[in-house]
Amino acid sequence: MTRSVFTVMNPETGKFSINFHNGPPTINNEHCRGFTLIELIVVISLIGLMLFVSLPRLQDNPFLDGGKQSSRWLIGKVRSLKESAIRDQKQYSLHFDLDSGRIWETNESMSPEELEGAALNSSYALPDDLRIIDIEYPQKGKTYSGQAEITFYKAGYTDKALIHMQEDDTYLSFLIEPFLSNVQFFESYARFED
Repeated sequence: MTRSVFTVMNPETGKFSINFHNGPPTINNEHCRGFTLIELIVVISLIGLMLFVSLPRLQDNPFLDGGKQSSRWLIGKVRSLKESAIRDQKQYSLHFDLDSGRIWETNESMSPEELEGAALNSSYALPDDLRIIDIEYPQKGKTYSGQAEITFYKAGYTDKALIHMQEDDTYLSFLIEPFLSNVQFFESYARFED
């Protein structure tokens, strides 16, 4: 066991004193706490290994592609409207103009002027390379053109619908379930039977 000798100056008196300490040298006779170099190297190596394994999977993820920003927006909007309908106790609707590729939201407390303004001013426009093919309902069938809407009820459920989109040669499908908050995403033309 080593014995360390420290010289410490007392700030009040200006005099030096000699302190003895058994064990490793420390600052102000307190044990230093921190990570050793070996611990840091091990942690950094583990983080690097996890990134090495996970990055190839992330590159194939359709949600990280810049062209899928509209898909992320749509999934987020559906979740948001489901939560807003319950929280605000209002019926919300998500409107789709299949011909122009615009999407907007309304709620039951809006005036006719506000409803018209939402369609004109507050709509989200899909990029040119992404288009809505159709919106399919279990009872009503498919809507190929014009306008369609999905309603979010204040009791916590919504209309069941499948939204089909196409980006170049890739088909995207979004399944909205009445009682689930998550939107199921398929990178294919999905059907209710699937």
